[in-house]
Amino acid sequence: MKSNKTISRRKFIASTGTLAMMAALPGFSTSDPSKKAIKMAESHREELQKLLNDMVRVQSLSGESAAEAQAVVKQYLSKLPYTIEETADRPSLYANHPEFMPPSPAGDGPFTNIVGWPKRSKGKQFAMFAHIDTEAVYEGWQTNPYEPTMVGNQLYGLGTSDDKAGVAAMLVAAAALSKAGEALPVVMSLHGKGGGSRGSLPIFERISKADHKIGAVLYVHPAETGRGLEDIKNSVQGIADLQMTVEGWRGEQMEINSVDSAAWESGGNAVDICWQIMDHLRSTVFSHVMVNIGIMEGGDRIGSVADKATVTFRLKFEGTNTWAVLVENARQSIDAYIQALPTTNNTYKVALNTIGYRTNPGSASWDAPVSKVLRQSIEDITGRAPDAYPNHYAGDIRYPIRLLNVPAYGIGSLGGNFYGPNEWVDMDDLVRLVAVLIQTLSGWQKV
Repeated sequence: MKSNKTISRRKFIASTGTLAMMAALPGFSTSDPSKKAIKMAESHREELQKLLNDMVRVQSLSGESAAEAQAVVKQYLSKLPYTIEETADRPSLYANHPEFMPPSPAGDGPFTNIVGWPKRSKGKQFAMFAHIDTEAVYEGWQTNPYEPTMVGNQLYGLGTSDDKAGVAAMLVAAAALSKAGEALPVVMSLHGKGGGSRGSLPIFERISKADHKIGAVLYVHPAETGRGLEDIKNSVQGIADLQMTVEGWRGEQMEINSVDSAAWESGGNAVDICWQIMDHLRSTVFSHVMVNIGIMEGGDRIGSVADKATVTFRLKFEGTNTWAVLVENARQSIDAYIQALPTTNNTYKVALNTIGYRTNPGSASWDAPVSKVLRQSIEDITGRAPDAYPNHYAGDIRYPIRLLNVPAYGIGSLGGNFYGPNEWVDMDDLVRLVAVLIQTLSGWQKV
């Protein structure tokens, strides 16, 4: 007796052919999500490169508005189910914000930033962002920096790796998810260079005041190590660049027109006090942070007490420390130290000022569920488990971590010549990045 579960060869071939066709359809769930993500990303390869080419051809240097480059982003987003929010932001409006760092180069814009909000709410809400502004055109380019040029698998052009490839990958991943009918992330094309006060700070500050429901964020920007998807930025160090100036005094000259005739013991040596204060700070206020003295200057002759000294140094810190609290505590400690010195007719004058970088730390758990999904996605797509890269500072993942109180991770494709001429991105790896974004965002929906 024949089983009613048997099937003819003709029907078997027809049914398996149908399954094969269904598996090729966008959004069809297969048993291997990495194969699905790779297939989706690969099908958008030409679109990905065209979008990146279009952005590279439009100048958007750090310190410029980037309005024309953002118009390319806006045009692409307009074809997807997003509500587009375009803003013109000025750093000066955030000068008193605890996360503010003066932009470099200086300027108040306004600077154009783009946020795409999904029109339809489907599943959990996550977000991606990347920066549209680029480095300047430095001497040494061997190709036209504004004309994308393929050499093997490498696409050369200004901003390719830092970070227009990130913007392109983010947008194309969103397009692929939309085509597959999956939940869409919030997408943001921002100004990120020069401290983030032109874009990342104002955008995430505004989002923090809204009912955003964002659970985790991907910063589509490679680690500056040049190892691409081998590294994940899950934390950034806090940095404070400081300069302390000390004014001492010289004793009374005992010989006419002879500065060196003054008794050393009657003077106040600014260099000595400068070192003493630094030692004091290292053992008290800065005992739990890293201190590097980069430049020290003092005095103008070997026969006289140094009446002026300047020390320029950098702090690196983690945890709950903030640069503002560290600086204020240091100033109070310096004042107390000076007041405790033996009383004389003269007094040391000490000033501690911020210069350069001043950013706070941020860290996302390496073992959080969303991190595990991201790490597994990278391993599935590339065949190699990624490493944590915690040594970066002033990275923009600190903004969603600190302002939205959500985990944020930085990933990007293989690229080279950051901060210099002949910048490039590997197009094969950029396609893999799109696949990682697709698989990660889909996987986060199940966390």
